[in-house]
Amino acid sequence: MTLCRSYYPLTLPQTEYNLRYLRYLLKVFIIYLKNINTLSTRKVHMKYTHKMKRKDGGTSWRFVPPDDAVRAGVVSTTTFRDGRTARHEIPKLIDLVDSFRRGEIVVGRCGPSSTLSQLLTFYLNTKHFNSLSYNTQANYEYNLKAICKGTVFNKSIGNMPLNRLNTNICTEMYDQWETDIGTDHANQYARLFSVLINHCVSMELTMYNPMKNVKKRSHTPRSVVWTNEQVELFLDTAFSKYKWRNVGLIVLFAYEWGQRPVDIRNLKWSNIDFIKEVVTITQTKRGATVELPIDERLFKLIEKQETDWGWQQYVVPCQRASDNAYRTLSVDQMNTLVGEVKQACGLPSDLRVGDLRKTAIVEMIKGGAEAMQVMSVTGHKNISSLNPYLKHNLETAIEALDRRKR
Repeated sequence: MTLCRSYYPLTLPQTEYNLRYLRYLLKVFIIYLKNINTLSTRKVHMKYTHKMKRKDGGTSWRFVPPDDAVRAGVVSTTTFRDGRTARHEIPKLIDLVDSFRRGEIVVGRCGPSSTLSQLLTFYLNTKHFNSLSYNTQANYEYNLKAICKGTVFNKSIGNMPLNRLNTNICTEMYDQWETDIGTDHANQYARLFSVLINHCVSMELTMYNPMKNVKKRSHTPRSVVWTNEQVELFLDTAFSKYKWRNVGLIVLFAYEWGQRPVDIRNLKWSNIDFIKEVVTITQTKRGATVELPIDERLFKLIEKQETDWGWQQYVVPCQRASDNAYRTLSVDQMNTLVGEVKQACGLPSDLRVGDLRKTAIVEMIKGGAEAMQVMSVTGHKNISSLNPYLKHNLETAIEALDRRKR
């Protein structure tokens, strides 16, 4: 019976069993306390960590990493007021510093083995990216994320480590883009992808940009321009209905002032000087600011628009359905209205509002305007930027030959 009791404590009297069980729990609790004290002592006195007494009598742990790791953005000085959190988080920070010292992390917790998605997340928070205009930021972020969502050789591009990227992979990416979205957009993807990789080169995460070695195919640039008759037909149709009135003004202003549609959509009443009859436009693409005169015909339309819509800030507003707030027309809204007008008046579907800027520049050049005069309207800073707008045509040839005979 004694042997049986030693192996099966449940057969012991209840009091004796309870005492043994309590002694067992006490031993476990003592071991737990010893481990906690050991862990606390070991982790609080880790390198780069200082234990401090607060004024309220509590204890804080301050992690002060090396200056080179802080400057690289790997870690930062951090104070923990809770010992449990300090014991959990400080070892992670120490591991980051050690990885930085071993060269596995170069800057911003990124290293050669970081994936392209991780590098993109880091780039979207850099000063370089934040210095870009709002539209450029939106364009970069949207397209770079689309690139990372793609695949190459049946593997996710976003999950690919930087140090595995090579010319062969980049060539396959470019070929796939060209097949899926065309040569023009493939070249745009390649340019934006190079922006990301070149930033990695500047941080010394990699030695070169393999996308530069990929041979890009040239594409035929878009050369569609509007005729005067097409512009007049569109405007007559747009101004025939109130729902098309604002998109008609966008088309008219873009054509008369030679500006991009986005800058006309964002135009505010504060940009218009009603006394001097001048409009000031800061272009979103490159930040150039141009001052343009408003002729008498346009000024009357603007005065009428100001009478109807001057109580809010936008010259060509749109009432947002979600909250009835007045905002600018979105690209989709503008394109929808433009499509309705073109269909109503029978204009070709390939005409775009963006082509009106090119149309205006071509007409100014054909009219004999000098390069500096054109650049004062368009906001270009380099004469070579006008080269895409130079058209070889019979009228220009006749005028050049006539001048030769004078």
